[in-house]
Amino acid sequence: MRVLDKKAMADLMVLLWNCWNNRNNFIFRGKEEEATIIWERARTLSGDFRICNMLKAPLLSSNSEVKKWKKSPKGFVKVNFDATVGINSTGYGIIMSDNDCFVLGGGGGFIARRMSVHEAECVALEKSKQLAIQLNILGDVIFETDHARLVNKWRNSATDWHAHQKLHSCC
Repeated sequence: MRVLDKKAMADLMVLLWNCWNNRNNFIFRGKEEEATIIWERARTLSGDFRICNMLKAPLLSSNSEVKKWKKSPKGFVKVNFDATVGINSTGYGIIMSDNDCFVLGGGGGFIARRMSVHEAECVALEKSKQLAIQLNILGDVIFETDHARLVNKWRNSATDWHAHQKLHSCC
């Protein structure tokens, strides 16, 4: 797959934002616009954005930090988990691997109700901890998520999960 250049990526993001905005206008206001109007609005906004960046300091930073998956340190098990929220259900997924990237286990599931994103990520964390116990994962474990609120709560917590016999909700 070819990597998009910055101009093409900016154009794509502006177009997607306009499509999303049109969808929200339809859902919440009952107002829907033709695709050609959405396209023209996105094209104009993208051009205005480029002109603004030429006249003023760029709104987007020129240095891009590439985040890549890293294998866990020697002796650690890495547990990656994520959640997704649908209209009437919530899903989660878990994968565990050792420092050689060998998959030790994983899983996932669905819950037949809508949750907040934060609640869904907390459920995924709880299910991750339960699976680690079920698979008898001993030693040092790194739990990894992309949910910033949960990471911040986790870092500020003084709770030692190993001291608990019963897992408690983090939320």
